[in-house]
Amino acid sequence: MTELEEEETAKALGQFLLSLNLLLKPLRLYGQSRYVDAVTPEIEKLAWQLHWRLEGIDEPYEIEIPHW
Repeated sequence: MTELEEEETAKALGQFLLSLNLLLKPLRLYGQSRYVDAVTPEIEKLAWQLHWRLEGIDEPYEIEIPHW
């Protein structure tokens, strides 16, 4: 991956995470900040797994469910 591709990937990932946090913000207003902080990285992993599957790389979905 070239430096330009890495920068574009980092920018796209950053925008995705900002959008995701914006969507989950109402949960924070109801005291669910710990849940949002725990689930956000898992959603990011699922997004990457979806991307790779759409690119033809078949990997099983793995998700770690946070335990409280």
